[in-house]
Amino acid sequence: MKSAEQQAIFAIAITVIASYLYFLVLSRINQVKKAKTVIVHVRLYLVRKLSGFTLLGLLPALISFVFIGLQPFREAKLPVNSFQLWVWVLAVSFLLILLNQINSGSKDLQAVYPEMRIRQWNLGSIATAGGGWILYLTGYEYLFRGILLWGCINAFGIWPAVVINLALYSTLHLPKGLKEAFAAIPFGALLCYLTIESSSILPAIILHSVQAISTEISCIYRNKEMKFSII
Repeated sequence: MKSAEQQAIFAIAITVIASYLYFLVLSRINQVKKAKTVIVHVRLYLVRKLSGFTLLGLLPALISFVFIGLQPFREAKLPVNSFQLWVWVLAVSFLLILLNQINSGSKDLQAVYPEMRIRQWNLGSIATAGGGWILYLTGYEYLFRGILLWGCINAFGIWPAVVINLALYSTLHLPKGLKEAFAAIPFGALLCYLTIESSSILPAIILHSVQAISTEISCIYRNKEMKFSII
């Protein structure tokens, strides 16, 4: 077992390296020249999300276990103080859905979401989009609110750990624009708070998934070039 400072340095390094590798993979995926049929859109989307889960979550978890003895997914447990916490989660989820419905009228947001750029949406494609986000964000939150946050808290204390977390978290959103990078700061702070209060990453995974999926559905609904159908 390494010292707390060594674990924190390792956590920061693996977060930066994993994020960089993920962006390299994304750039290669986005360069695919195939005709963008619905099937191709779905396959590329699933490859992106599976790559994110693997590079940002699974591999860092295994490497952390091998090199510093960090128990994989130790924060993926049921939260403490569950009743009060779930009231918070439900309230914030409702607020996120409402805000996303309001903000989804933005053409800039519609240009980014949904990530699968298909015109006809049904229950199957919505379930695919939602499942992809949940898988990806499980790995994502394990890295940022698991390995990185707790590794830095043990070495530097809560406030320095949160600042480091938000700095890297916001930077990771820069490719989607300054507006999204700045918006990631208060949202990331909330996720850090809930993770610390609950000693679990599950609230962060749930809220981040609600944020992402409700953004996708709202943008589909407000985009005049897309429409829903049952089948």
